[in-house]
Amino acid sequence: MSEAITLTETYTKARAGVSFDFERLYLDHRGKVYSTAYRMVGNRADAEDITQDVFVKVYKKIKGFRGDSAVSTWIYRIAMNTCLDFLRRNKRRQAVPIDQCPEPQSGSSKLMKLIEGTVATLPEGYRRVFVLHDIQGLKHSEIAGVLGITEGASKSQLHRARAQLRQKLGPYVEDWHWR
Repeated sequence: MSEAITLTETYTKARAGVSFDFERLYLDHRGKVYSTAYRMVGNRADAEDITQDVFVKVYKKIKGFRGDSAVSTWIYRIAMNTCLDFLRRNKRRQAVPIDQCPEPQSGSSKLMKLIEGTVATLPEGYRRVFVLHDIQGLKHSEIAGVLGITEGASKSQLHRARAQLRQKLGPYVEDWHWR
């Protein structure tokens, strides 16, 4: 992905009111935005709607982008805020408590569903940091910028998220490598 080119071209052209390659910006970032939304809300249809909302917001707000951070960080922040707004608005969680999950059967798809369900039960702050770091691959400094927290808070929340996941998933996994 050409982050520097996308950032420079998009920012410069948008600020000047000139047409820019929004499609390229969308193609570069849609997968990670969708993945983040899906892991935050736990529902594919809602994640698709959120992804669409995020890019509508990005398109409308691109002229106000100051360039203080990478465009990907800015987009993640919009995505995270859109997810949180969605969760607050709907006041429902798609997660199933771990004690109500069926025993996993053979096959990785059952385990993946169990893991996704368990991630969705994490407290909101832990879940956001876990998704951005361990699933999306952001660094703690980037997460701090996206969520408006310190790097130390990001590290602490990630540690606590992992500890809760170990505790909840431990009985379901025979050879757990991060115990």
